[in-house]
Amino acid sequence: MLKKLRNFFESSSGNFAVTGAILVVPVMASLGAAVDYTIYVDQKNSVQQALDAAGLAAGRHMNTGASESELEVYAEAFFKANLDDGIKDEDITFDFALEQGDSSVEPAIPTSITLDATLTYDTLFGGGMILGEDEFVNEVTSQIALGNRTVEIALVMDNSGSMGSNNRLQTMKTETLALVETIFNASTLTDLPDPVKFSVVPFAGTVNIGTSNWNRKYMDRKGWSSIAHENFDWNTYETSNETRFKHDGFQEKISGSWDWLTRVDVFDMMGVEWGGCVEMRPWPYNTTDEVVFANQSFANVMASADADGDGINDGADGLFVHYFAPDEPDRRYAWKSGSSTYHYTDDDSYRNDYIYDWKIADGSRIWANVHEYAPEPVDPYDQKDWDDQINRTNWMFKYQSGEIDVSDMDEWEGPNYGCTIDPITELTTVQNDIDDAINAMDSNGITNIQQGLTWGWRTLSDNEPFTTGREDDDNQNIKYIVLLTDGNNYYSTDGDSTPNQTSYGAWGYARTGEPYNPLFEEQGLQVAQNRWIDGLDPSDLTDTIYSGTSFDLTPESSSDFELIMNAHTNQSCNNVKNDGISIFTIAFDVSDGSSVKYLLNECSGSGIKNGSEIIAGGTFYYDVDGGELEQAMENIANQIADMRIVQ
Repeated sequence: MLKKLRNFFESSSGNFAVTGAILVVPVMASLGAAVDYTIYVDQKNSVQQALDAAGLAAGRHMNTGASESELEVYAEAFFKANLDDGIKDEDITFDFALEQGDSSVEPAIPTSITLDATLTYDTLFGGGMILGEDEFVNEVTSQIALGNRTVEIALVMDNSGSMGSNNRLQTMKTETLALVETIFNASTLTDLPDPVKFSVVPFAGTVNIGTSNWNRKYMDRKGWSSIAHENFDWNTYETSNETRFKHDGFQEKISGSWDWLTRVDVFDMMGVEWGGCVEMRPWPYNTTDEVVFANQSFANVMASADADGDGINDGADGLFVHYFAPDEPDRRYAWKSGSSTYHYTDDDSYRNDYIYDWKIADGSRIWANVHEYAPEPVDPYDQKDWDDQINRTNWMFKYQSGEIDVSDMDEWEGPNYGCTIDPITELTTVQNDIDDAINAMDSNGITNIQQGLTWGWRTLSDNEPFTTGREDDDNQNIKYIVLLTDGNNYYSTDGDSTPNQTSYGAWGYARTGEPYNPLFEEQGLQVAQNRWIDGLDPSDLTDTIYSGTSFDLTPESSSDFELIMNAHTNQSCNNVKNDGISIFTIAFDVSDGSSVKYLLNECSGSGIKNGSEIIAGGTFYYDVDGGELEQAMENIANQIADMRIVQ
C-alpha cells in the first residue's frame, strides 16, 4: 500500500492532478493517508464511470430529437444519479459540449459529446498533514463519438485442419464471440432498425453455401457453365432414350420432353446428397460479386456478361456450379475372361476411388465389350496409360451401376470429397444464431483463402446469392469483412504420380483446360477454361502486388499453386475494397517468412467509394500469436463500433 501511495503522489501522468507540490513522502505513511487515498480513488473511478454512462445515455437520447440544452440537462441528471453516494454536490462540477465530429471520415460522423467533471476531495484522515494540502482535485473527461449508423460484418474464419493445433480453433472462437458481443452491445446506441448484422463464413478448401440452395436461379441448373461437365463424358451415359448435346449442355428425352442432365443428376444416380459446396468459378468471375441467372434462355445467359472484356460473351461462367469430385480410376485397368477371371493393376494410385469402374447400370461387368460404352474404340485389356485413366475417370455408366456404398462415406470420399465445413450463416440480426455458428466450427481440410473471402463478400452484397445486405448506396451503413487464417493458400498435389497433378478441390484438377468432351470441341462449343492460369496476365494484375510476376503455366509444386492462388486472392481483395467494403485481416500464429503475411497486409484496408477511403486512418492488418488475438479482436471491435467512448 505504501509503495502504491508513493507512486500515486509522484506520478505526473493519468487523468488526475494533485494540487500543490509534494516535496517529501515520509518513510512511513500514516494509516489516515492510506484511507484518504483509497476513498479518493474510489470516488475518481465513480466519476469516470458515471461520466461515461451519461455520455452514452445522452447519445441515445439525442436520437429523440432533443435540443442541445435538453441534452445537457438530461446528461447532468443521468451523471449525478450514477455518482457514488459519498460525493457531495458541492464537490463536483459538470460541463457539457456538443461538438462537430471527424469530417475526414466519409460519411462524416455527425457530432461528438464531450463531458467534463472536476472532483474535489477534502482529506479526512491525515492526508493533508502528509501532503501539505487539504484537498485533491481530479479532472475527468469522457468523449462519445456519435454516428447514427448501421454495420454489416462478415466473419470469414479459417476452419482448415491446422486450426486444430495449439488450441487455435478454440481461441479463435472465444475471441470472435467477444467481438460479436461488443458490437451487439454498441448497437443499443442507435435508433436505426437492425443496427448490426453478422454473417459467418467458415472456409477450408471449399465453402459450403447450404444444400437448400441447390436449385436457386444463380446455380447452374442446366449445365451451361464451361466447367459444368469437367470429368463427365456423356457419350458413355447408358440409356435407351434419345440424347443430344445442346448449347453447352447435355439433354435426355424423357416422356417426350428434353431434360438437362447436370451434376445434380449424377448425385441422384448414386443416391448421394450434394454436400452444399460449390466450385470456384472461371476467372474473372472467381474474383467478382457478379451474378448470372439460369432462369432465362441460353442466349440471354451468355449475353448477360463479358466479364473478362475480350468481346466474347461468357455469362454462363457466372453461374455457380455444384461441387462434384469425380470417381477416380480403380487400380484394375483391364479384365480378361476365360477359365478364370483376373485383373491387372495400374502403377498409379488415386485418392478418391469410390465406385467400381467396370460395371454398368444393370450391375453386370463390362469386359471385352467395354468398347460399346466408351466414346471411342479401346482395348479392353489395356486401360493403363494416363489418357486411359482420364477416360475411365470420365465414364458415366459407372455412376449408374449402384455400386457406391453411401453409408461408408465421409467428407474425404465420394463426390463431396473435400467439402469439410459447415454451411454459411447469412447476415442476421440474431446474436444467438451467430454465436451458434461460431461455436459449431470445426477444423478439417486445406486452406483456400480466396473462396472464403469472396463468399464473405457475397453475404454482404445486396444482390444474389444472398440478398440480406443493405444497398450499396446506403450511406448510413458500413460493411466489413474480418478474415482470419493461420496459414498459406494450399492445394494438395499429386506431382507426377497422376495426370491430374492435384487432388480434386474447388479449383478442379490442375490438368483442367483441355476440352471436357471431345464432341463439344468438334461442334465448336465452349470448352473448359484453365481456372488456374486464366487472369494471371500482367495486364490483369495491374496495380496489384503480383503485377509482372511470372507464373508456372503447368503448376505442379505446392509453391506454384500457392503463388497462383495468392494472385487470384489479391485481385479479389482489391475488388472487395473497391466495392466499398473494409477488410480486417488477421495472420494468426503464422510462421515468419510466410507469404500469406504479405498477402494479408496488402488485402486489408478501408473500403473505397467515389475514389476515397471510407474509413480514415484505421488499423486493418494484425499479425498475432495466440495470446495476442484477444487484443486484436478488441481493437477491431472498437473500430467497428460506431458510437464509442474515445477518451
